[in-house]
Amino acid sequence: MTVEDYKPLYDMLEEFREEEAGLQARIEEHEAQAREAEIHLKAIEDTEPEDRKVFSPRRAEILYKEEIEKIKARKVLHEEQKQRLCSEKAIIERRISRLEEVCRHQRASDRNKHDASLMELENLIGRIESSSAYIDRNPIQARQELAIIAESLRRMLVRMREEA
Repeated sequence: MTVEDYKPLYDMLEEFREEEAGLQARIEEHEAQAREAEIHLKAIEDTEPEDRKVFSPRRAEILYKEEIEKIKARKVLHEEQKQRLCSEKAIIERRISRLEEVCRHQRASDRNKHDASLMELENLIGRIESSSAYIDRNPIQARQELAIIAESLRRMLVRMREEA
């Protein structure tokens, strides 16, 4: 695959990361709402003084029954929403992980191809330097070496064009 073939994968990876950030924000919002409901429940329990709790036949659970039920239902709803969002986020995280692995592999493959091309160029430079020594002593052998080098460069150029 060429670099252009990986562009849609990089775009998908960025979209998944944005979606993950959005889900995380919504999870935090539901967590805050659940905590707020818990604090509200605690506040209702703490509104009645201790001595009244002991001596009064009416308790806060009875006086504020409907409100407590609404708050508990709201808390449960936020916790359920948080769980659902967490499972969606886990799916997105797995997809991100897979795409990152593919992109990492692609970058490593490109780096290996680049390194191989550099080594081949270094080898050709060495051959050019050694063939320059033949120019004075054996011009025919020098021409043959240069022809081989030129052919090697053409093949390398064709291969690099195919990979790009």
